[in-house]
Amino acid sequence: MYAPYHGPKPPWRFVVLGRQAMVDMQRLTLSFYDENWRDLGKHSTEYEYQRWRSKTEEEITGRWGPVSYMIAIVVKRQAGSKRVPMWEEICATACAVQNMHLQASRHPGLACYWSSWHAAARDSEDMAEYLGMGSEDQCLGFFIVAACDPTFNPRRCRYPEVHLDTDWRVDGPKS
Repeated sequence: MYAPYHGPKPPWRFVVLGRQAMVDMQRLTLSFYDENWRDLGKHSTEYEYQRWRSKTEEEITGRWGPVSYMIAIVVKRQAGSKRVPMWEEICATACAVQNMHLQASRHPGLACYWSSWHAAARDSEDMAEYLGMGSEDQCLGFFIVAACDPTFNPRRCRYPEVHLDTDWRVDGPKS
């Protein structure tokens, strides 16, 4: 995988989760919330939490069941005295993920997207340990890869980006 970066080596590290590893990671996510939901303030009552938990647990075999792979997107913090800022390493990693997405979009029958996942669980020490991350590494989410009907790809068509505007200031201000 190529993307621009500073430093002696790329800052990205991808952890590819197959079927059982995906289930294990999702169970780890639920376990984290089971232990911490009250402190996180996302659900005001246990009833609300249990409703959310039930829905999320059903997604393991429902929404996420057909997924082929979940790829953890990890920024591996560079060591040494001349480290580049973390934001540059995050940007380089995002470029690498974009390149994976661009490559995948060339294959009919392959669907992908970047999920930021459940933030509190994603950023937890449990997830860092599960993914084999260092103390300064950061998980940016998961790149979801699944097979799809190759004739169903309405979002793969590129249309002119009329909503984007570029202001060129190379020869002075626009008149």
